[in-house]
Amino acid sequence: MMQLVESPSCIWGRFVQDPGSGTDQYDRLQAQMNLFYKDVTQDLRHLKPTSLEEGQVCVVYWSWMKSWCRAVVESIVMDSVSSQARCLLVDQGEQLISCWMCCRRSVGDGRTQRGLLFTVSYVFCLHLLLPHLRHRGENINPLILDCSGSVVLLCQGWKKAQVVYGLLEDMKVAPVLHPCSPLEMIKSHTKCIANPRCTGLLLVTTPFSLVRLLSSHCFLFLRLYHLVLDEADWLFTVAPDQMAAILEHFQKEASSEEKASCPLQLVAAARRWTGHMEGLVEAVLYGNVQQVVLMTLGSSKISVLLGALDFNPVIGQKTVIVADSAEEVEDVWKAMSSRSVFCLKTHERLTHNFDFVIEQWGNAIGPRTHVILVTTTQCLKSLGVRDSLCVIHYGFPASPKLFGDRLSCMAKNFRNLSERGSSEDQPRLTRSVLLIFERNTTHMVGVVGYLQRTVTPLPPELLSFVRGVQLAREDHKADRPLCSYFKSFGVYRSVCPNRHRFITKLDESLLPSSGLKEVLPLHVKTASVFYGRLVEEGRGGFQSLAAEMSAFYADKKPGAEEVLQGGLYAVQEDEVFHRSVVLGVTDCLFFSVFVRFIDVGNKEEVKSHQVLQLPERFCSLPGQAVEMVVCRVNPSDGEIDWHPEVTRAISQKIQGLQHRARAVFSLGNTVFVDAMVLLTQVPGMKTVINEYSVQAEILNTGMGVTNQEHLNLLRALRRDAEELIPVCGQTPPRDGRAAVGQKSLHTADLKSADFHPLAHWYQTSRFAIVTVKLRNPENHCCDFYPDRVVYSARADGRTYRADLQLHGDGIADRCCCWEMKSNEPVLRLVKQQPGHWERLLRSKVLGQAPPRPVQSLDSCSTVFPQNIFVSYDTDHIEEDEDGTPNGEQHTQRGGGGWN
Repeated sequence: MMQLVESPSCIWGRFVQDPGSGTDQYDRLQAQMNLFYKDVTQDLRHLKPTSLEEGQVCVVYWSWMKSWCRAVVESIVMDSVSSQARCLLVDQGEQLISCWMCCRRSVGDGRTQRGLLFTVSYVFCLHLLLPHLRHRGENINPLILDCSGSVVLLCQGWKKAQVVYGLLEDMKVAPVLHPCSPLEMIKSHTKCIANPRCTGLLLVTTPFSLVRLLSSHCFLFLRLYHLVLDEADWLFTVAPDQMAAILEHFQKEASSEEKASCPLQLVAAARRWTGHMEGLVEAVLYGNVQQVVLMTLGSSKISVLLGALDFNPVIGQKTVIVADSAEEVEDVWKAMSSRSVFCLKTHERLTHNFDFVIEQWGNAIGPRTHVILVTTTQCLKSLGVRDSLCVIHYGFPASPKLFGDRLSCMAKNFRNLSERGSSEDQPRLTRSVLLIFERNTTHMVGVVGYLQRTVTPLPPELLSFVRGVQLAREDHKADRPLCSYFKSFGVYRSVCPNRHRFITKLDESLLPSSGLKEVLPLHVKTASVFYGRLVEEGRGGFQSLAAEMSAFYADKKPGAEEVLQGGLYAVQEDEVFHRSVVLGVTDCLFFSVFVRFIDVGNKEEVKSHQVLQLPERFCSLPGQAVEMVVCRVNPSDGEIDWHPEVTRAISQKIQGLQHRARAVFSLGNTVFVDAMVLLTQVPGMKTVINEYSVQAEILNTGMGVTNQEHLNLLRALRRDAEELIPVCGQTPPRDGRAAVGQKSLHTADLKSADFHPLAHWYQTSRFAIVTVKLRNPENHCCDFYPDRVVYSARADGRTYRADLQLHGDGIADRCCCWEMKSNEPVLRLVKQQPGHWERLLRSKVLGQAPPRPVQSLDSCSTVFPQNIFVSYDTDHIEEDEDGTPNGEQHTQRGGGGWN
């Protein structure tokens, strides 16, 4: 590509590797370089070269191009007044005389086409606590030794506490700070008193345990000088009362005059900000920022943006509007200019205007004045803006970190949360406005969770929308097992890949759901969950089978000729033979096999020689192992798992002993029991004695508490399955628990009680392709009309129906087809007129005009006129328009064809 004609025989230029690629690569490089060297937050002292010499690679500012350019120093001219360098611009071929002060060090190599001119920032998730403690342990201030202070490190649960405790023992900090558990601390305290020169203790525990220690052994913490909070966001969310008590004690100790000469510190590490942490810090990033969410269509973003702005504010205001691209910046700037608003703009192609923009932005403003800056995320960081009162996210932030970076442009106006007297009485000054349109729907659940942590009131419509998305996502988990955590305790984990919805064909149970039953625990999984057999009097099916198997294998032990995954075999353990299904086989010379004992319930890895053939007559009896859940108990202190000590104690007590239990509920292969006791017959009498209750034994360990709502939550799971939200026409739930705001749901057919399937779509100039997210549907039918498509099918015991009114100019219904691809229906719609559709569907409600978005900045409420079950497939990789999709095609005529 020609750059400069120096003479008819000398032309400067650069090679373009791909003739069709143009100069996009170099333009991006140039834009990044201008952003880097124009960044007002940079310390110029680190960028200016300390010396110059011939042949040195540097960067100089070329005023004619208004850009920073890569250069090589050809010669240096020095006199008593100044120093100048003659440089060759390696990308333009120009020679330039530059003042030394206008040169910058080149970041990186700078000699190749790709240049390495800008650094790449890597974000490392560093554990802040352990290095800090190591530093204190290795270097540990003499004041700490003299005061013999204690350090408390709070973790989110017993698992994390044990991991940190083990790490501290392996570190050099151990001989200095003496890490200990809560039980060890009481013993170690006596040693510390006997030896005044003994250094302090480091207690690793949880908030709940520490509060109990404070109430019963408060004398242990009279020298608490260091409080370390690991995952502080979790601590304040799950244990707010306990954390308040701990901070109160620490503040009391810190304010004591006796400790004026001792160093005190509070260290908190958190993954994210939560509103519960306000009592921990004086000022935070999101200090009292009003969060506003506006939902709109992509085609209406400009009008919604204009409606969110006050162009004649009583108090002078500065607003930053952040867009995704230079094109969006230009569009917004034109819209603002049409309203005669003083609006500044900058993007990657206007870096030469940075100085002007910064100067104009810094001018003082008076009442009734509104200054607006439209820019991109990259430029905003380089401009160093810190005094804005409002940030409008016209371009959706791709991550929470990016969202937080944008809010930093209001840092000077953040309210100090330590000023308690005024923070609640005065209105919020700073505001963040987030625009969400249809292509951002995949991020909605995360956005709501993020904003909820800032204690932001959210519009009911947004919450209803997210609830609908969550219900739709559950449809994708139809092949997953029912959440074991929900079965055990009646609540969900924060992140769980398993199913949380009752499906009749999977969860309907033939096991008893009421009455007294004899149960034999064989494999204890946790303190409240075990596998065993239901013992029924007069039915000795399994005992007879076990006896026959022992007799058969006593004479001969035929080894398995071929071990296949999913196959049923016998496995020998000492003198016992178990029926087992193979879950996996390792590929080695002496291979091992991972199996599940279908009559016991446990999974084990066994050697290949233990796997034997299982005759057909031993396969007729179904597997006898049944999962049993002891109801109404769960771990104490907000823990999510049972402590191994509790599980070990219960296992030793109940395994292999027949108990009597009352069945109260059943799901699939799981029986829920409430009251499970061990009975002992008095010799010579008909009297029986209750030796113990399993629930009582768990509670007596001190690591479990009563969970009264367990059964109610389990029964609600089945009841809610009958009250799932259909497309429309279903009577609202009686108690309203499963109700979702009907305004945010897509209404397809007032006479239909079918469910609406989830669908993803993308388009080319000629086609619109819709993928219906149903796995292996049955009895499906698809009818194509000029302005709508109707698809219906049955899946997972439910009837689904999607009646889609199309937004485009219509489809050539005679040419449309559908197919099964990756076990999901794919509809291929041929556009009547080639072109781009702004969206797939016409409106939210059939037969009605699409409603206008309704905004209320105070209540933060909107109506989102879009089908929540249909979203754009942003992950799609474009394919050849003329290519025919693989798989069997089904072509139908409009109006339903012959059917």
